[in-house]
Amino acid sequence: MTGVRTVFAVIPAAGAAESAVAAFQALPLADQARLVGLHVAPLAITYGLATDMALASFIEAQMAAADDERKAAEAAFIEAAKKAGIAFEWRAERAPDAIVSPHAGSMARAADVILCPQLPNEASIGRHQLEEVVFTSGRPVIGLPFGWSVRKLGNRVVVAWDGGREATRAVFDALPILVGAEAVRVVSVQGIHEEPVRQFTPGDDITATLSRHGVRAETTVVRATRGNIKEELKAQALDFAADLTVMGCYGHSRIRERILGGVSRSMLREIPFPLLLSN
Repeated sequence: MTGVRTVFAVIPAAGAAESAVAAFQALPLADQARLVGLHVAPLAITYGLATDMALASFIEAQMAAADDERKAAEAAFIEAAKKAGIAFEWRAERAPDAIVSPHAGSMARAADVILCPQLPNEASIGRHQLEEVVFTSGRPVIGLPFGWSVRKLGNRVVVAWDGGREATRAVFDALPILVGAEAVRVVSVQGIHEEPVRQFTPGDDITATLSRHGVRAETTVVRATRGNIKEELKAQALDFAADLTVMGCYGHSRIRERILGGVSRSMLREIPFPLLLSN
């Protein structure tokens, strides 16, 4: 592994720019690494009968607001990137849907890794959903909590491991980061209702493989005594002083979209720490 070379960052509004640049600098970068800022705004399209269509003045106001937001995001990103002295570029497009994340994900398929700084709800005009970037891009995505400014990312890493395909994909997508980590803990969590850890691939096996790559990794199996798997993972990350957690991101089931089987979607709505997600 020679380090990360091409990083895309989804910048929904100006408030995301500094976190994206800080995270880029914290990654194990190769020579000539480049950060590409992405901004996607929704088109001002309304649906319905002619009698209830929005007025032209309303559409114009929405388009003007989106344009102002794009300009502010671009200015903040360029200022932060120049201040950091990094190689960068800026791209902006419009999407025919209020949920703009799938369009952003499709724009970022050439990335080694994608950064997604999170903002409070309603902090940008387009609706941004972290998991949609994961599903549409096919690339590893690092979600950053709102206001994240820590200059360490990937020094101490928790890997959420259930033995399945998605967790495996996440581990190997994260390998360029893991090889440079100070310490890695592979954590398998058993649920509170005696659900077995799936472990199609044992945690010891994946830890041994990581060690052959030079990753300083250990394995642990814990029970979710705090009420659910999400809370147990948060506790494990805190106990390990982790600055990054690696997780497999599951697709759609008949009942709901699942993250690591029993981990609720709420972790993605207000992520408590940086998450590297892969599907």
